[in-house]
Amino acid sequence: MKFFNREKEIREILNLIETEPKLINFIYGPINSGKTALIKAVITKLNLKKYLPFYIDF
Repeated sequence: MKFFNREKEIREILNLIETEPKLINFIYGPINSGKTALIKAVITKLNLKKYLPFYIDF
């Protein structure tokens, strides 16, 4: 799946992850709005030695 024009959202989520105190963050929106693709794009940009990413899809 191609992923276009979401760099702003990716940066915002990465900033949330880096912010103290650490919080649990939720991504929500309408069906087929790209939530899973967005979070997968964020995960590819994380330092995996520093973070253990996971997501729950229900």
